[in-house]
Amino acid sequence: MQQVASENTSEPVLAALVGDDCSWCAAGTLAREEFKGDAAVVCEECGTPAARVW
Repeated sequence: MQQVASENTSEPVLAALVGDDCSWCAAGTLAREEFKGDAAVVCEECGTPAARVW
């Protein structure tokens, strides 16, 4: 399996989701954060990750 640095490949994927509504709660919006040490897009309200790149 080929391994690629997440900084180079995650930007467009995660950036596309920033600002979207959370699928898990009614009040949250998605923001770029770190989740368990990985680049991710996480709900600011409930903390649920919508996408994670590792």
